[in-house]
Amino acid sequence: MPNFIIIEQSQFLRMPWKNGLGETLEIQRHEDKIGLRFRISQASVVENGMFSDFSGLHRTLVLLSGEGMTLEHTDSSSKSSHILNKLLDIARFSGGDETYATLKSGKIEDLNIMVRDTDTQAKVEAYSAPCSVLLSNNDTSISTSDTLFSGFYAAEDTVMDIESATPLLIKAHSMVIFSEEINATLAQGNGILIKVTAI
Repeated sequence: MPNFIIIEQSQFLRMPWKNGLGETLEIQRHEDKIGLRFRISQASVVENGMFSDFSGLHRTLVLLSGEGMTLEHTDSSSKSSHILNKLLDIARFSGGDETYATLKSGKIEDLNIMVRDTDTQAKVEAYSAPCSVLLSNNDTSISTSDTLFSGFYAAEDTVMDIESATPLLIKAHSMVIFSEEINATLAQGNGILIKVTAI
């Protein structure tokens, strides 16, 4: 049977935002001698405002609930934006950008994946049942030993069939962390597949 653990939302670590305007539920964090290598967290955005500066990190943000928001990014030479309107919409941007969030209509919840941009990358994909979920790495340039994290975040109550095992029931807002490479079928629900690797 594949090896995995399930971390429920009640087990997430509450951490205050750097800008003091809210708090994050930290799901996973990895640091080394250089500093933060990656972090996966869940947060609520309750008002318009500037995001904290996370220079040196690349961010992926996934909309989990609410009516959506617009992110406007400014760096030293350009401007860009992301419009998140529907569940599981994804924005990818530099943590060093000046990013301003404008809510469409009330608060939203999001999943935030941050990785150190010099030596780490995150592959983040949204899935809705029914579909196959490939929890393995087909990229021959990346070995299994380069995988730092492999998991599935359930955006709602979810059923996952994992090879020959009994169907796995995953509560909404829980993270399943896999310790080996497997194939699975998402039979019910939706969520986000996250794979963090060294580059």
